[in-house]
Amino acid sequence: MRSDSGFEKLNLPSVGIVKTTPKISEEQLFSHKRCYIGISLDNPGFYGKSLQALLLWGLGNFNKVLVVAGDYLRRFNEQIFSGLSQDEAARAAHEFGDMFFQKTNKFFNQIPSGRLSLIRWEPCLDSEEYKKAKAILDDLFKSDDSFRASVQKDAWSFIKRQKKRRFKLAVSEEKAIELSCKYLLEEITVFSALSEQGWKVELYPGPELSVLVDIAKGKYQGIPEGLKDRINVELQITRNKAD
Repeated sequence: MRSDSGFEKLNLPSVGIVKTTPKISEEQLFSHKRCYIGISLDNPGFYGKSLQALLLWGLGNFNKVLVVAGDYLRRFNEQIFSGLSQDEAARAAHEFGDMFFQKTNKFFNQIPSGRLSLIRWEPCLDSEEYKKAKAILDDLFKSDDSFRASVQKDAWSFIKRQKKRRFKLAVSEEKAIELSCKYLLEEITVFSALSEQGWKVELYPGPELSVLVDIAKGKYQGIPEGLKDRINVELQITRNKAD
């Protein structure tokens, strides 16, 4: 792993690997030249110095970094917690994405040209890799009780976390779980498509979804090739005591 000592000049948090899924050596990990970061716009870890540290760690260890803003994806959350219609939720999600890029534009523009790419969520849904993988995963969700239960478990965990943070549901709990499952299926399908497009390494400041851990263990049959090949890197961002 390359040193992150240059971060000290910017007084950024430190970044370290917690684990990879599947488990591989650092030599194997860093033999890959590209990685991506999926940005959860509701996660404070993707703003300010935490985002800068995460991005610079990626650029310090890979030749190219793709930042995927999950703006359109969060339309499901707008329906769950704000009770918006599908169209209203989509507009709100796009506006949230606009705000994210406005806040981060100055920093992103400081990155050398050619090393950083930025994309929004909705265009990811237009690729052939996405459409093929989505059909496979939708069918698996309907036909495989174990896979469906794993997705629903992650969906329920998300709802419980939000309740603990005092977010109130604007829909029934049953509807919230349904929408959260749609969120997760869309999310992991985009991950599969990105993997097939050569972005096999994902950096994320938190634990992997349990359904993706199950997939990495080979638990299900008929999984899209992109999900079989991807590598998740769980990172820990540690703030300086002086911050």
